[in-house]
Amino acid sequence: MQIHLVEPAPAGHNVYDLSRLPRLGLPLIATLLEELGHDVRISCEVLAPVDLERCLHADLVGISATTATAPAAYRLADLLAEAGVRVVLGGPHVTYCAGEALEHAPFVVRGEGQETILDLVSCLEGRGELAEVSGLSQRGEDGKPLHNPDRPRCAQAAFERLPAPRLSLIDGHERMSTMPVMTQWGCPFDCEFCSVSAQFSRRVRHRRADQVVEELRDLGASRVFFYDDNFVVNKARTSALLRAMLEADVQVPFFAQMRAQAALHSGADREIDDEFLGLLARSGAEMVMLGIETITDQALAEINKRQNVETVVRAIGAFHRHRIAVHGMFIAGLDVDDARSAEATADFARRIGIDTFQLMVETPLPGTRLWDRVVAEQRVFVEDWSLFDGHHVVMQPAKMTPLTLQLSVLRAMRRFYSWPTIASSGLATTLAHLPEILGMTNRRTLLMLPSLARAARARHYEEVPVLLRAAVPERALARLTGAFWLPALRLYARLQLRALQAQPTTRAHLAALAALEAL
Repeated sequence: MQIHLVEPAPAGHNVYDLSRLPRLGLPLIATLLEELGHDVRISCEVLAPVDLERCLHADLVGISATTATAPAAYRLADLLAEAGVRVVLGGPHVTYCAGEALEHAPFVVRGEGQETILDLVSCLEGRGELAEVSGLSQRGEDGKPLHNPDRPRCAQAAFERLPAPRLSLIDGHERMSTMPVMTQWGCPFDCEFCSVSAQFSRRVRHRRADQVVEELRDLGASRVFFYDDNFVVNKARTSALLRAMLEADVQVPFFAQMRAQAALHSGADREIDDEFLGLLARSGAEMVMLGIETITDQALAEINKRQNVETVVRAIGAFHRHRIAVHGMFIAGLDVDDARSAEATADFARRIGIDTFQLMVETPLPGTRLWDRVVAEQRVFVEDWSLFDGHHVVMQPAKMTPLTLQLSVLRAMRRFYSWPTIASSGLATTLAHLPEILGMTNRRTLLMLPSLARAARARHYEEVPVLLRAAVPERALARLTGAFWLPALRLYARLQLRALQAQPTTRAHLAALAALEAL
């Protein structure tokens, strides 16, 4: 069969624009289908436009949807249905809204979908009965939804047998400057707002260290993002992976998400684990992305985060001592928050030395306990799924109006990414590396400056490294990149914030919140 898989892009600007990273579900499914002899390609809209011509001529089109991309997925599914193309929808949103999704496509794959879609394809080729495919929802002959029983979660042995996703199957894959790698599924924690444990369960399945090392070697990437929701679930296992990377000489610069507790020996031993942090640094860790969420112990307990502020502060200091940068991820609009909380969070982040700052609005997603609770409390007042992206207030906060929360988040982001902060970090870096900068300045670099400015204005950030590589020697460029990454990221965040506020969607949402407050 000719099969085309599509990952739509979120609407408007968001904090992930710079990364241009595909999620790995579709590349894994495409790899499995290709191994069975099918002709498979992937359109990931953050990398390249959807290949509509190929979609229209495909035997099957699979579309993966998060909650924020569900409207785009449904629009494409409707268009293809009108043209007579068979469509299957999958992903975290439709797993919990399968009935809604069946209004746009005849098939929905729920949960971990790699086995379900293989069975679906077999049935479409005449080998098997649709009613026997676990994890599949479909329209019955009367048009009503039919939901087959859930498919059991992928077991550890089966998970180890899964192939590494072939990123080359994605149109525009060459535009990725950072490569995504997944080493495990699932998270043992159970934060109320998070959909990971609902989608992948609290039972963690992991790949062997030798499998990850082989994938890293095959990728040949200059930088890697480990997609694991928590890279350090089992410290002994993570340490074994890092040592294997060092032994195989594949210590590539990487980013990874983890909890602040990863800096400690264990839950029982609260001392800083300098041996582990040193191993992280030697194996290539440039930045850790910490889910800090909120800045008081009361609020952390409310959301069942199972960490405290003291641990967060000590961990950040420890990461910095090992020259690992920290990206702090926070949430605004928790039930304990008031109108001052967002800006207090930005001040806290600056005070403890967080390098880059992410403040998202608490957003109830289908499948989470938060969704079940606030729906029962009748607090969700937005129906447009595209606004469920963490940037827009979509539910009534407990201690302020929605407009107050929305404006406080925008102020807090501006407060952290202030022009003086950006300028001071840029100036300090320039002065520290002035001899190197002057040494690499020549006629070619000066002629390149207008092109750099045009790329930045047009938000074509992926062109910047290409232009720099053409004008600056490789070794000098590596030193320059290593020196200026922090002020560059802070400047990018400020520009993204401005673009987010200026876009019509944001302005319309602010107007709607103001009208709601006036009632």
